[in-house]
Amino acid sequence: MTVKIDTDKCGHITNCPAAGLCIQICESEALVNENDDVKVIDGNCTDCDLCIMNCPNQAISKA
Repeated sequence: MTVKIDTDKCGHITNCPAAGLCIQICESEALVNENDDVKVIDGNCTDCDLCIMNCPNQAISKA
């Protein structure tokens, strides 16, 4: 199962209190910066949940 980004909670990477930490800690490169938004690459997600646990806006969940 891959993760889902709630764009209402996430905002944009430039507005993130953690400066896009989810992208930085994703070891499988399932989260990428696309035009200042977090984009999920479904096939890369390994369900490690690091992004969910570390998102300061609680904008990431299981799809």
